[in-house]
Amino acid sequence: MEQKSKPFDPAQVRMEAHELAPGVFAVMAADIEKTDHTATNAGFIIGRDAVLAVESLSNGELASQLIGAIRKNTSLPIRYLVNTSYHGDHCFGNFVFPAETSIIEHEFTKNFLDENFEQDRAFMIDLLGEGRGIEEAVPRSAELIVEGRICLDLGGKAVEVAHIGFAQTEGDLIVRLPEENVVFVGNMLQAPPPAFPWLLDGGHREAVETYRRLHEMLDDETIIVPGHGKLMHREEILFHVRYIDELSKQVGKTIERGMSLEEAKEEVRMEDYSSYSMYEFIHFEVNVPTMHGELSGGSS
Repeated sequence: MEQKSKPFDPAQVRMEAHELAPGVFAVMAADIEKTDHTATNAGFIIGRDAVLAVESLSNGELASQLIGAIRKNTSLPIRYLVNTSYHGDHCFGNFVFPAETSIIEHEFTKNFLDENFEQDRAFMIDLLGEGRGIEEAVPRSAELIVEGRICLDLGGKAVEVAHIGFAQTEGDLIVRLPEENVVFVGNMLQAPPPAFPWLLDGGHREAVETYRRLHEMLDDETIIVPGHGKLMHREEILFHVRYIDELSKQVGKTIERGMSLEEAKEEVRMEDYSSYSMYEFIHFEVNVPTMHGELSGGSS
């Protein structure tokens, strides 16, 4: 798959911390207002006794920026680090965190990283470019595994880490603070509209079920930190559902008419979604082929 533009350049990213609630911070790219698809979001939660970090980002430099943001706010130990998926822009900075930090992942994520780290590194270099610090990443996977839900007490700050279903990967996790009504969802929600889901691992039916489950869990006041881009609102989850439903319907019609994948790519333009900066690459080179393969019962 050839893409015309990179989602972001990890070597140029500068991260900034934003306090969403007392002791709850989203760490986001400084250009968050300038583009619809920024570098990967991260975050941290400060309790009375310890800190939990969310994501370690694409490389050691960005992980160091995250740790620096934590240290500007507290000297407490970083007890936990959650990776919401196996994608390298969410976990390739793990090796920079202190040895005493316990990494938390879903079992699928840990197994994938243990067995396929170099494969994912190659994918991330192809996606984001060479010489962006990805080559220096050292494999480091989880000590703590989440299959359903765990609750952590940082000292007066309760944090839930949960797997509520497949969205972009088999190992998607969310980090939720019920009292503060904040949730970090990783690439379960790629970014706010006009961004739409990246069906890299397929599973569109399961993804829609998970989106609807997430929608039911939250309320209209919940602050959602997506994988990339600005903060989201609950109703925007349904934008992702509508995109997948429409994609499935349109691709299904091309299969009924006996059209090839290349013909389907010409037919299924869905230009109402074309304002997304990654539309050309993700819609035509990722999502339409994936959907065509799933609905036709084979690979495309």
